[in-house]
Amino acid sequence: MLADYVNLKEGDWVIQNAANSAVGRHLIRLAGARNVKTINVVRRDSLIEELSNIGADLVIVDDDDLAERVRKKTGVDANIPLAIDAIAGAACRRLAECLSNGGTVVNYGFLSGDPCEITPEQVIVRGISLTGFWLADFMQRSTPDEICAMYANMAGKFLDGTLSVPVEATYPIENAKKALEHAYRENRNGKVLLLPNGPIEGK
Repeated sequence: MLADYVNLKEGDWVIQNAANSAVGRHLIRLAGARNVKTINVVRRDSLIEELSNIGADLVIVDDDDLAERVRKKTGVDANIPLAIDAIAGAACRRLAECLSNGGTVVNYGFLSGDPCEITPEQVIVRGISLTGFWLADFMQRSTPDEICAMYANMAGKFLDGTLSVPVEATYPIENAKKALEHAYRENRNGKVLLLPNGPIEGK
């Protein structure tokens, strides 16, 4: 999503919502490795320090005046050509409003359950475009060598510490129901894992 839709340059900004998700955390680190700055939209203040500590340049709580507050923080001349949307609905429209003219919103989820929103003014006057990312389609378009290279690259980033995934809790397979209940809780700060082969050594 960082590479296939917009030709990001050093110093550009990318804005994303659901920034505390695993995808959001990876995006922060991957963008930082390319000297691209991130604007990270979250639902609660308690996430600001946490995401800032892993390299987020700006963390901001979502609201109707999002675009105004983003421009106050980044400066009116900042180039924000790319938005990554996991929520759809009105949240998609608020991201689009933050973009520079000619920017692109890439939607990859619909946490809100609502259709993506984008206004005629954004499309016609400001040249904002909306597109989607679906991993299955990417896999079908890619050659086996390209897929192997992508996974090798990502594995290397986990091994060297560029990427990591926080784990909030682990459950044995016989407690799958409790694990699912935990996974659906609000305000989680990590993955919930099932351990079909018993506890992780040292836990």
